[in-house]
Amino acid sequence: MKFDTSAAAHQFIENVFARVGARNQAVLGRAALFVALGEGVPTNFKPMDSKGVTLNDEQVVGVELRDLVRAALNHRAGRTLDEAGYRSEFRRYFEFGCHRLSQFWEESGNDQTRFVSLLLKLADKDFDGGGVVRAGAPMPVVEQEVKLKVLVEGPEWSINGPGTKNGLLVISGEPGSGKSQLALDLLAQLAGQGVRFCFFDLKGELEDDPHNSDQRKNRTLFLEQTGARYVRLIKQDLPINPLFRDSNPTGNAQVAYEIANLIRCFAPQLGAKQERNICDAYQGLREPDFTSLAIALEESGANGVDLSIIQKIERFNLFATAPTAISPEEWLSNSVVIDFKQFGTDSETKALTMALILNFLMKRMNRNQAIKKRIQPLKMVLFVDEAHLLLPKEG
Repeated sequence: MKFDTSAAAHQFIENVFARVGARNQAVLGRAALFVALGEGVPTNFKPMDSKGVTLNDEQVVGVELRDLVRAALNHRAGRTLDEAGYRSEFRRYFEFGCHRLSQFWEESGNDQTRFVSLLLKLADKDFDGGGVVRAGAPMPVVEQEVKLKVLVEGPEWSINGPGTKNGLLVISGEPGSGKSQLALDLLAQLAGQGVRFCFFDLKGELEDDPHNSDQRKNRTLFLEQTGARYVRLIKQDLPINPLFRDSNPTGNAQVAYEIANLIRCFAPQLGAKQERNICDAYQGLREPDFTSLAIALEESGANGVDLSIIQKIERFNLFATAPTAISPEEWLSNSVVIDFKQFGTDSETKALTMALILNFLMKRMNRNQAIKKRIQPLKMVLFVDEAHLLLPKEG
């Protein structure tokens, strides 16, 4: 089966394979394909062009692995691919894998040792330490229909079955009407059907209050029922880094602009000049995180609200640094409750932190699963208490 690579993929492999000690170009191409098969490819990813070289699948994976790769692509697609579909998906995964390897190459500073070390760390997740390969731990996907009840004797309703229009649910009501308790009950029902969740707990519904025995009893029961981990921000940090870099300079400029604009949306005192300062500092970072962003801003001469906002996030120690951060898939291997009550009345920082986490998850994990038998498979549910804090203030 022949396919045409993009010019970028061809140039990357041709320029890098010898520098990293690969026996031939096919070794790097095979690595790219398997990285993509392991991570999955975003639904909106498309190869840039077909101006590279013409290859066939045997050159990349060899005759002995071709059937295995076809089976993996069928699994990823959720159906048996015909020849045209196989060619299209093989090329798409190959191109995305080359894109990811080029990102790794840039993150390693074009250094052979760091690049190979990064790939070995990626591969090490699939070994048990004794040299025996173990199955990976991809994010569990619930493929059966998930139904919930608001009342014990009431009707069930589906959140992913036939006829379901979208996955958005809003719970509204007067203060004290039981919205939060209903939310916890629905999350427990989801967990009982194997669905993981990320719960943004803004009021401390699940805090460990030594002066409230009933609350502590309900908290313990909920965490035991759902298997969720509990994190109270400021007292504890999250092991993720919500800042990221695109290997393409134009794409990275867009990422920098989006992050700077996101910060400005939740910091009304931030002006256009300060937003530009954050954007410029962000673009110059090889591995962006809040520590390096604060340093870059300070070195650029920024000393106003732009620097103070970034320093506040950094000094609260809310997120991991770029070298220590883990992937979102690893972080969300179990359900998690994020308690924001420690922010107190600092609603701006609270809302900005929520927005940074949500943006990170949407950018890194927004890959719809293929519908199977009219059922939309579910990876997880995001539930945001007091979601109105994230709504635009104007009007």
